[in-house]
Amino acid sequence: MPTIAYNAFADYLNRIAAADWPVVTLVCGEEMLCKKACEGILDALVPQVERAIGVEHFDGGEEPLGGVLSSMNTYALLSGSKVVVLRDARLFYSAKTQQGLREKMVQAAQSGDMKKASRPFLNLMALAGLAFEDLATPALRIKVADDVDGEPPLWFSPLMDYCRENGLSIPEKHDDADLLKRAMEKGFPDGHRLVMATDFVDRRKALFKVIDETGLVVDCTVPKGETRAARMGQDAAMQAAMDDALAQASKRMAVDARQRLMQWTGFDLRTLSGNLEKLISFVGNRKTISDADVTTVLRRTRKDPIFEFTNAVADRDLSAILFFMKSLLDDGIHPLQLLAAVANQIRRLLLAKDFIVRDRGRSWSSRMTFPQFKTGPFKAVQADDAASVSRAKAWDSVLNPSVEGKKRKKAATSDLILAKNPKSPFPVFKTLKKADNFSMEALTSAMVDLSQIDVRMKSTGQDARMLLESFLINLCRRAGG
Repeated sequence: MPTIAYNAFADYLNRIAAADWPVVTLVCGEEMLCKKACEGILDALVPQVERAIGVEHFDGGEEPLGGVLSSMNTYALLSGSKVVVLRDARLFYSAKTQQGLREKMVQAAQSGDMKKASRPFLNLMALAGLAFEDLATPALRIKVADDVDGEPPLWFSPLMDYCRENGLSIPEKHDDADLLKRAMEKGFPDGHRLVMATDFVDRRKALFKVIDETGLVVDCTVPKGETRAARMGQDAAMQAAMDDALAQASKRMAVDARQRLMQWTGFDLRTLSGNLEKLISFVGNRKTISDADVTTVLRRTRKDPIFEFTNAVADRDLSAILFFMKSLLDDGIHPLQLLAAVANQIRRLLLAKDFIVRDRGRSWSSRMTFPQFKTGPFKAVQADDAASVSRAKAWDSVLNPSVEGKKRKKAATSDLILAKNPKSPFPVFKTLKKADNFSMEALTSAMVDLSQIDVRMKSTGQDARMLLESFLINLCRRAGG
């Protein structure tokens, strides 16, 4: 049976009879969407009056698979049908899923939700084969969390304390996938169904392929990241969540109110759902939720990605720079991290400005459109990059001459190129556009200032926030030369 996307799942629920439901269902992806999908499955399979005796729940992070299979093979006391629900199933985890678990842990911990952060943290520890005492060693701790200036991030110690205070343990590192696969091949009693929910899956696993072929997979994943496609997917998921909640409450929401709610919340469906409940309660009998209601009841909780800050730097938008800088620092980002991000952005702008100056208008013009750029001008950028790489290799051969009888080390690829991905000309176009907002003198001076600020932050008692803020204000003032 093919995998069904979440946005098509409601239609599937309406079309299939309970008697024809697959024996094993896997629901994977975004937590809130998985929860709604599982609720829909239970509504379709077990009448509400039979839930107490016809449904049994298990926690995959705490209970072994043996108990789940035992329940699947045990008949319900007063009902012919039975549904076993296994939430937070770890059967589909692998080394490939570690990055997703890490991002989920960091997002929850930075927002102060240590309960939510503890589950991916412990699962990550299990996958890495670590014990709590291993985290005192930086070389092992890096498998779970990146240090900031040689020290663990601010949220790391509170997360460890939460796990200890609540007696949470690291799950045993064993793979029960084969055990479930054999049980599926053997078969379960008629009328029994297994519903599993998990956040991440490795689709290469044999168990996943078996369920995809013989059972049902409900895909509740939402694209991560900040690409245009990812943002569109996230916005669609948030709009659908708002539509569901508003329809249940027989409410409407003004367009500007929707936009502000999404901007203030960011892609966090749990927080979005809670905020909608507050708004629905606040308006009472009124049918429409306005933008004024949002600004009255809620506050901005969105965690801003660091690229929003660096984009504001490239745009010379001082108000946005200071807004995002404060937001990121308040969220626990270290000033040195922001300094490094600014340095990377200035370095890239300097590289683009250098190309513009040397090009002398032969291929590049600030007035050109993207369709004009991605033909001839982009090829000129690529040719310039190739020449830079050749020069770097020539310099390397002089600085590190080959020795007879020894294999020459491969030269490192230069990062001083604009078009790192030849299939993506648009980021290069945007960088060149933004580089035109700066003079060469302003960018070179900024690099000197950044190195001095880096020394001050690390060796003096000066306020790091004030140093960074002063630099950014001066950069915006003198950027045009």
